[in-house]
Amino acid sequence: MDYEKIKLEITDGYAVLYLNNPPVNALGQKVLKDIQKALEEIEKNPDIRAVVISGEGSKVFCAGADITEFADRSKGILPEVEGSEVFRKIELFPKPVIAALNGSSYGGGTELAISCHLRILAAEASMALTEVKLGIIPGWGGTQRLPRLIGKTKALEVMITGEPIPAEEALKYGLVNKVVPKDQVLTEARALAAKLAKGAPIAMREILRAVTLGLDTTIEEGLKIEKEGSKIVFSSEDAAEGRTAFFEKRSPNFKGR
Repeated sequence: MDYEKIKLEITDGYAVLYLNNPPVNALGQKVLKDIQKALEEIEKNPDIRAVVISGEGSKVFCAGADITEFADRSKGILPEVEGSEVFRKIELFPKPVIAALNGSSYGGGTELAISCHLRILAAEASMALTEVKLGIIPGWGGTQRLPRLIGKTKALEVMITGEPIPAEEALKYGLVNKVVPKDQVLTEARALAAKLAKGAPIAMREILRAVTLGLDTTIEEGLKIEKEGSKIVFSSEDAAEGRTAFFEKRSPNFKGR
């Protein structure tokens, strides 16, 4: 499949999706459509078991929404593809999605990053939800996901001031999983994706589903979701392979069946 504003690389059981909209990888309609199409392609491909999302260029991961498209929205003209829809698809994606933040992220770029399941951030970079400085709000899921990740008090501070969170602070608050030097971000993300690609796809899918959906409901409902997932995994060939490999003292060969 051809893409205009992203690059998609498939290798060693995982995919790397690069935002490719210079100079700052702004999330215009063409970029969002390309991401949406790529996710559909990846989801259908059983050979792809994990995804890395990064940005082309060395300055920023993503500067957020394309402000040149705001004029239409102020006139009541809705975009064909909403960032909130694309990011929800990432959040609910059945395969692990890793944000490789090779540079700073702002506004919608941070909303994209926090919709991913895992995040690796460059030590020299920061993350910010800067929408308030434009007189708007984080409307692609930021007001909901950030408090769930770092708590209400800190999230409110970040959003109503629009000030950036430095890398080490992002790590302290649990906003990212790891902070590494800029030139190691993609290497770390690739290594993690390759590791996950060798894991049990059905089990990972059900873990992602139970955690993501469970956080949006009561613990009682969450436990029901978990129980449903347990039934699915225990009846899979992968579960049988996992048990066999354990007793044979070898690495399992999971097939996703």
